[in-house]
Amino acid sequence: MKALSGLSDTSKESGGTVSSTGTVIRSHAGGYLVYEPELDLNLLCQARGRLKKERVSIVTGDRVALDDVDPEKGSGVITSRLERENLLSRPLLANVDQVIIVQAIHQPDWNALVCDRYLVHFQLEVRDSLPVLCFNKSDLASEDDKKALRSIYEPLGYLVTIVSAATGEGLDRLADLLLSKKTVFAGPSGVGKSTLLNWLEPELRLKTGIMENDFGVGRHTTTSSELYRISERQLRQLGVDEDAVAWVADTPGFGLSEFKHPEPLDVVWQFPDLAKLAVDCKFSDCTHLVEQGCNVLANLDRIDPVRFENYTIMVKESQSEKSILRETSTKVESAVKTVGGRQGKAVHVPLLSGRYRSKAKNTVRQQLKRTADLADQDEDDDALDDDVIDDLNDDDLIEDDLSDDDLSDDLKDEQDIDVDDEET
Repeated sequence: MKALSGLSDTSKESGGTVSSTGTVIRSHAGGYLVYEPELDLNLLCQARGRLKKERVSIVTGDRVALDDVDPEKGSGVITSRLERENLLSRPLLANVDQVIIVQAIHQPDWNALVCDRYLVHFQLEVRDSLPVLCFNKSDLASEDDKKALRSIYEPLGYLVTIVSAATGEGLDRLADLLLSKKTVFAGPSGVGKSTLLNWLEPELRLKTGIMENDFGVGRHTTTSSELYRISERQLRQLGVDEDAVAWVADTPGFGLSEFKHPEPLDVVWQFPDLAKLAVDCKFSDCTHLVEQGCNVLANLDRIDPVRFENYTIMVKESQSEKSILRETSTKVESAVKTVGGRQGKAVHVPLLSGRYRSKAKNTVRQQLKRTADLADQDEDDDALDDDVIDDLNDDDLIEDDLSDDDLSDDLKDEQDIDVDDEET
């Protein structure tokens, strides 16, 4: 979060323009909107052509090095992308500090399986921090509903906050969680993610949808990723005393096929309540489903039945996913190659497309050897054909000689017959 909290590298003056670092807060067809903390400006930037040739991807949340920054024009040039800490796959969002998974208690009713799917997905995406669980629409829930949700997840180490975007309940605590961080709000459609963000920062005016009450299903209203800044003024109104900024991002709802699937044997480590029992399991390759003597199965009374059922479903899905991947090739050729030696002297250069590349030396040698072998084979075949023709010619001559001798004998016999006839 250095680039977002004002702790960027010192800018260097260069003929009216400066060089610095910033954070991409939105990407679009015309370029990138980059926040520069030293100047406290949003700059419209283009990427160097070299980055495009090397196919360096730049997404929302990336920290980038800037050159030719012109504060008056609000423009700059992205010269490189700094190292990423993490990268979310949906939406494409880099360097996330925390994920807040928003679930509705009612309208739509809370779904334990969907909640666990989100937990597993984002634990795999952002491995250095546990997601925060935010249960919205508390104004529609009873105190027993709230206690039940806390009793499931707080003992497992998850931070749980219960809020209402309609009444403002719990939003001051939620605001505290956002300080000096890049936070992603994730969850199913219709649970109130965009509504919560609009409450935290009314100037965002994010589009919100209407709940389909007949089915308890929400409509997708978020279709892209963008980082939004919550102003210090608004944070103070929410009861935050510290001088800090907060950055938040909304995400589209997930389809079932878009959740990450860990390896079947790794699913258990995403369930803290099962993982502490799996440590003492005597089988290293245990799926904790049917194995005799499994420590997890021997202690099912210590696990929430719904959580174990969700675990079972996700293991079977992971096994199915692995089976599909075995039958499909996912190999993708790299866009760059490394040349120039070792010890930090190597450089990355873009690969040309296939039709513009020179053939590798080994490939040329193999092709020449193959051509030479074919030529030798053709010569052998020609020699064989000549020998066969000579043999055939010899046979024809012999047959001709034999035919002539037979013809002479026949003529002599006919002459003898004629002489005998005349004497008679």
